[in-house]
Amino acid sequence: MNSNSQEKKKYVFNFIDVLLIVVFLAGALSLVYFLRERRVVISDSDGTEEIVYRLEISPMREEFRNLVSVGDTVTDAVSLLPIGEVTDVSYSACYYTGLDRTTGENVKSAYPGMITMTVTVKAQASPENGGYTVNGRELILDTGFAFRVPAFTGTGKCVSISPADAEMKNERSAGQ
Repeated sequence: MNSNSQEKKKYVFNFIDVLLIVVFLAGALSLVYFLRERRVVISDSDGTEEIVYRLEISPMREEFRNLVSVGDTVTDAVSLLPIGEVTDVSYSACYYTGLDRTTGENVKSAYPGMITMTVTVKAQASPENGGYTVNGRELILDTGFAFRVPAFTGTGKCVSISPADAEMKNERSAGQ
Protein backbone atom coordinates (compact mmCIF):
# COMPACT_ATOMS: atom_id res chain seq x y z
CA MET A 1 0.00 0.00 0.00
CA ASN A 2 1.02 3.48 -0.71
CA SER A 3 1.81 5.69 2.26
CA ASN A 4 0.13 8.64 0.56
CA SER A 5 -3.23 6.89 0.49
CA GLN A 6 -3.03 6.30 4.22
CA GLU A 7 -2.56 9.98 4.97
CA LYS A 8 -5.59 11.77 6.26
CA LYS A 9 -7.19 14.07 3.70
CA LYS A 10 -7.29 17.69 4.72
CA TYR A 11 -10.80 19.23 4.95
CA VAL A 12 -11.48 21.87 2.30
CA PHE A 13 -13.92 24.68 3.16
CA ASN A 14 -16.01 25.33 0.02
CA PHE A 15 -18.94 27.44 -1.19
CA ILE A 16 -21.58 24.83 -0.21
CA ASP A 17 -20.36 24.94 3.41
CA VAL A 18 -20.69 28.74 3.48
CA LEU A 19 -24.17 28.51 1.97
CA LEU A 20 -25.30 25.96 4.59
CA ILE A 21 -24.02 28.15 7.44
CA VAL A 22 -25.81 31.21 6.04
CA VAL A 23 -29.11 29.29 5.66
CA PHE A 24 -28.81 27.93 9.20
CA LEU A 25 -28.14 31.40 10.66
CA ALA A 26 -31.04 32.93 8.71
CA GLY A 27 -33.39 30.23 9.99
CA ALA A 28 -32.24 30.70 13.58
CA LEU A 29 -32.61 34.49 13.40
CA SER A 30 -36.08 34.16 11.85
CA LEU A 31 -37.13 31.80 14.62
CA VAL A 32 -35.88 34.19 17.30
CA TYR A 33 -37.61 37.15 15.62
CA PHE A 34 -41.02 35.47 15.39
CA LEU A 35 -40.96 33.83 18.81
CA ARG A 36 -39.66 36.69 20.91
CA GLU A 37 -42.02 38.53 23.23
CA ARG A 38 -43.28 41.77 21.76
CA ARG A 39 -43.46 44.59 24.24
CA VAL A 40 -46.04 47.38 24.05
CA VAL A 41 -45.66 50.78 25.67
CA ILE A 42 -48.45 51.30 28.19
CA SER A 43 -49.66 54.86 28.58
CA ASP A 44 -51.33 54.79 32.01
CA SER A 45 -50.06 53.44 35.30
CA ASP A 46 -52.84 50.83 35.43
CA GLY A 47 -52.19 49.74 31.84
CA THR A 48 -55.44 50.98 30.33
CA GLU A 49 -56.48 53.94 28.26
CA GLU A 50 -59.80 55.25 27.05
CA ILE A 51 -60.56 54.44 23.42
CA VAL A 52 -63.41 55.02 21.00
CA TYR A 53 -64.35 52.34 18.47
CA ARG A 54 -67.11 52.06 15.91
CA LEU A 55 -69.15 48.99 15.07
CA GLU A 56 -70.97 48.76 11.76
CA ILE A 57 -73.99 46.50 11.45
CA SER A 58 -75.07 45.99 7.86
CA PRO A 59 -77.44 44.92 6.45
CA MET A 60 -79.96 45.41 9.24
CA ARG A 61 -83.74 45.45 8.95
CA GLU A 62 -85.32 48.90 9.18
CA GLU A 63 -87.60 47.81 12.03
CA PHE A 64 -84.57 47.50 14.37
CA ARG A 65 -83.66 51.18 13.90
CA ASN A 66 -84.17 52.55 17.43
CA LEU A 67 -83.18 49.56 19.58
CA VAL A 68 -79.69 50.89 20.43
CA SER A 69 -79.51 54.07 22.51
CA VAL A 70 -76.78 56.40 23.75
CA GLY A 71 -75.74 55.29 27.25
CA ASP A 72 -76.44 51.57 26.68
CA THR A 73 -73.78 49.19 27.98
CA VAL A 74 -72.30 47.07 25.18
CA THR A 75 -71.65 43.45 26.16
CA ASP A 76 -69.65 40.83 24.28
CA ALA A 77 -72.25 38.20 23.36
CA VAL A 78 -69.78 35.33 23.82
CA SER A 79 -68.12 36.15 27.13
CA LEU A 80 -71.03 38.27 28.47
CA LEU A 81 -68.52 40.84 29.75
CA PRO A 82 -69.04 44.58 29.24
CA ILE A 83 -66.96 46.07 26.41
CA GLY A 84 -67.96 49.73 26.58
CA GLU A 85 -70.74 52.28 26.53
CA VAL A 86 -72.63 53.62 23.50
CA THR A 87 -71.83 57.30 22.86
CA ASP A 88 -73.44 57.70 19.42
CA VAL A 89 -75.70 55.81 17.02
CA SER A 90 -76.13 56.73 13.36
CA TYR A 91 -78.03 55.20 10.46
CA SER A 92 -77.52 55.27 6.71
CA ALA A 93 -78.91 53.53 3.65
CA CYS A 94 -77.63 50.03 3.03
CA TYR A 95 -76.14 49.38 -0.41
CA TYR A 96 -75.16 46.30 -2.34
CA THR A 97 -72.05 46.63 -4.49
CA GLY A 98 -71.58 44.01 -7.12
CA LEU A 99 -70.92 43.21 -10.75
CA ASP A 100 -73.52 43.49 -13.51
CA ARG A 101 -72.89 40.32 -15.50
CA THR A 102 -74.44 41.66 -18.69
CA THR A 103 -72.36 44.86 -18.89
CA GLY A 104 -69.37 43.87 -16.73
CA GLU A 105 -69.65 47.11 -14.73
CA ASN A 106 -69.65 47.56 -10.97
CA VAL A 107 -73.07 48.58 -9.69
CA LYS A 108 -74.30 50.00 -6.40
CA SER A 109 -77.93 49.51 -5.52
CA ALA A 110 -79.93 50.11 -2.35
CA TYR A 111 -81.30 47.23 -0.31
CA PRO A 112 -85.00 47.97 0.16
CA GLY A 113 -86.04 47.82 3.82
CA MET A 114 -82.45 47.50 5.04
CA ILE A 115 -80.15 50.03 6.76
CA THR A 116 -76.59 50.31 8.02
CA MET A 117 -76.21 51.17 11.70
CA THR A 118 -72.96 52.58 13.08
CA VAL A 119 -72.54 52.41 16.86
CA THR A 120 -69.79 54.47 18.51
CA VAL A 121 -68.54 52.94 21.77
CA LYS A 122 -66.23 54.37 24.44
CA ALA A 123 -64.29 51.89 26.59
CA GLN A 124 -61.27 51.39 28.86
CA ALA A 125 -58.83 49.22 26.92
CA SER A 126 -55.43 47.62 27.36
CA PRO A 127 -52.94 48.06 24.52
CA GLU A 128 -51.80 44.61 23.35
CA ASN A 129 -50.00 43.32 20.26
CA GLY A 130 -50.32 46.65 18.46
CA GLY A 131 -54.09 46.78 19.11
CA TYR A 132 -56.49 47.01 22.02
CA THR A 133 -58.23 44.53 24.30
CA VAL A 134 -61.38 45.39 26.27
CA ASN A 135 -62.24 42.94 29.07
CA GLY A 136 -60.48 40.11 27.21
CA ARG A 137 -62.12 40.96 23.87
CA GLU A 138 -59.50 41.81 21.25
CA LEU A 139 -60.62 44.58 18.90
CA ILE A 140 -59.45 43.99 15.34
CA LEU A 141 -60.45 46.13 12.36
CA ASP A 142 -62.82 44.52 9.85
CA THR A 143 -63.38 41.51 12.06
CA GLY A 144 -66.91 40.66 13.04
CA PHE A 145 -68.11 39.87 16.51
CA ALA A 146 -71.41 39.47 18.30
CA PHE A 147 -72.47 42.07 20.85
CA ARG A 148 -75.47 42.86 23.01
CA VAL A 149 -77.17 45.95 24.38
CA PRO A 150 -80.33 45.80 26.54
CA ALA A 151 -82.78 45.81 23.59
CA PHE A 152 -80.70 44.38 20.73
CA THR A 153 -78.28 41.56 19.94
CA GLY A 154 -76.37 41.69 16.69
CA THR A 155 -73.21 40.96 14.79
CA GLY A 156 -71.12 43.78 13.44
CA LYS A 157 -67.60 44.56 12.43
CA CYS A 158 -65.19 47.03 13.96
CA VAL A 159 -64.59 49.79 11.40
CA SER A 160 -62.40 52.17 13.45
CA ILE A 161 -60.43 52.25 16.70
CA SER A 162 -58.74 55.32 18.15
CA PRO A 163 -57.65 56.73 21.50
CA ALA A 164 -60.41 58.86 23.04
CA ASP A 165 -58.23 61.99 23.19
CA ALA A 166 -57.54 61.75 19.43
CA GLU A 167 -61.26 61.32 18.81
CA MET A 168 -62.07 64.43 20.88
CA LYS A 169 -59.53 66.47 18.87
CA ASN A 170 -61.14 65.29 15.61
CA GLU A 171 -64.61 66.27 16.82
CA ARG A 172 -63.38 69.73 17.92
CA SER A 173 -61.68 70.39 14.60
CA ALA A 174 -64.73 69.20 12.63
CA GLY A 175 -67.00 71.55 14.61
CA GLN A 176 -64.93 74.66 13.80
